[in-house]
Amino acid sequence: LIARFREGDARALEILFERHVDRAMGLAVRLTETREDAEEVTQEAFLRAFRQAHQFRGESETFSAWLFAIIRNLARDRRRQLRLPTLSLTSPEAERYPASNDAAGEAEKLMARRQLRQALDSLPEEWRTTLILCDIEEASHAEAALVLEKSVAATKSLLYRARRALRDRLADWEGTS
Repeated sequence: LIARFREGDARALEILFERHVDRAMGLAVRLTETREDAEEVTQEAFLRAFRQAHQFRGESETFSAWLFAIIRNLARDRRRQLRLPTLSLTSPEAERYPASNDAAGEAEKLMARRQLRQALDSLPEEWRTTLILCDIEEASHAEAALVLEKSVAATKSLLYRARRALRDRLADWEGTS
């Protein structure tokens, strides 16, 4: 499949797309600011992968690690671009008062997700990306190392520091609320 992909076989890319699109989109959602940005980043990543298929060696890295590196770079570039204000499709009232049988429980979950997102966003980009890759996308240390262009040992160290910083930020915010 990879050999066919490197030769530019469109069917091979289609199969790889089907196998990896969900994880790719998940990573893009976590690395970008909006779902629309994530969709564009994911689409562009697969287009670039197909255009650059001849550059993929597949010897020391998996296709997913290579694709994740492309997504990380595209997401970083997108965040650096001048952003126009966007309107939320959800009203602030809908976020404050979720429709559910257990409104209090849903509101608590929403608050916890917001706190976690804010804490993640407050981390340096490299730490945030490492956490997202390893803890949310469940990439192996080796895959994350390839995406981050670091050694496995350096990736593990980054992950340790990132987890500690995230835990400390969440504890600080909980102590102040």
